[in-house]
Amino acid sequence: MKIAVRMVLGLILLTTAVAKLSNLSGFVAVLHSYRVFPQGLHWPVAIVISASELVIGFWLCWGRRLRQAAWTSLTLHGTYAGFAAFMLLRHVPILNCGCFGSYLARPLSWMTVGENLFLVALSSLLIRLARPVPAPPSREDSAGRG
Repeated sequence: MKIAVRMVLGLILLTTAVAKLSNLSGFVAVLHSYRVFPQGLHWPVAIVISASELVIGFWLCWGRRLRQAAWTSLTLHGTYAGFAAFMLLRHVPILNCGCFGSYLARPLSWMTVGENLFLVALSSLLIRLARPVPAPPSREDSAGRG
């Protein structure tokens, strides 16, 4: 189950990163529609978001330091959920949430928040699944307790 969860999370992030990077100017336009970032920061923010998703996606698929990767995924998706909720509460109409860059355009909605919270839950599950398994007691430990 651990492999399936980490691969699902990793592949989702890799897909979103590739979609954003393949049309970075389109993703910059999406970020501009949020009206949150100053004009000069749209490109750097687009690059940082896309690169972060790419790195975290590869990290999850790689499987090393899995708890840290899962915590990073949880933080990313929690930030996305919080930011989406913030924008919805501000009643700013966003025609493309930007989840897949300029591809698969769909309006920002509470469904977007829910999807990110689901990914937070998957990340939480992975954190739990990736806990180190305690070593069984050795014979010397159990013999000395008698």
